[in-house]
Amino acid sequence: MTGRQRRYPLPLIVGLCLTFDSLRGGAAPPIEDPDWPCQQRLVPELSAGTYWTGAPIPDGVDWRADPRVADLVQATVPRDVSAEAGTAKIQAFAKTLDEGEKAKTLALAFSGILDETNRTRDQFIARLKELTRRQRDIAAQVAKVADEINAIPADATGEAASRRTDAVDRQAFLTRAFDETRRTMRYACEAPTELEARLGAYARALQPAP
Repeated sequence: MTGRQRRYPLPLIVGLCLTFDSLRGGAAPPIEDPDWPCQQRLVPELSAGTYWTGAPIPDGVDWRADPRVADLVQATVPRDVSAEAGTAKIQAFAKTLDEGEKAKTLALAFSGILDETNRTRDQFIARLKELTRRQRDIAAQVAKVADEINAIPADATGEAASRRTDAVDRQAFLTRAFDETRRTMRYACEAPTELEARLGAYARALQPAP
């Protein structure tokens, strides 16, 4: 076996298939969706009742119809807006409202922020499920390549040795792809939780103290 082949021992590569399951985290609650890879339980959609105890959210009213509310939503929901910065924008907005309209307008603003937060979360959830399916596909490819390598003796020569070298090279490529996807997945798993925490901060800022 060449030095390049020894660099990627077969047990390590086969172990990636087992690592796929560990991405879910042993301490996590039961996961109902097989494509959901994160430790926290999947909540498909955030609901107003979880965060909002202020004035009733106007029924059948489109928050986009109020330019002031629409501007506030667009200023606070982008992913790169921190909870602190968004809260400051909300507080400044609330000071511009007359007392007679404040409760209703702030409730409408929460409705818009909730809608847009859910839309952003949907995108992350879809991406995470896509990454899970990619990991599953890579794991299947790893197993297939492992079988190819096992079928060729380590001391093979000629064409067989070339095929073994090619399989080991593909094995190394799959390893890198698996690790890259895993790193992306772990980072992406933080996004839904961060969005939920920020929504909670916004909801508190939008509900005036009694």
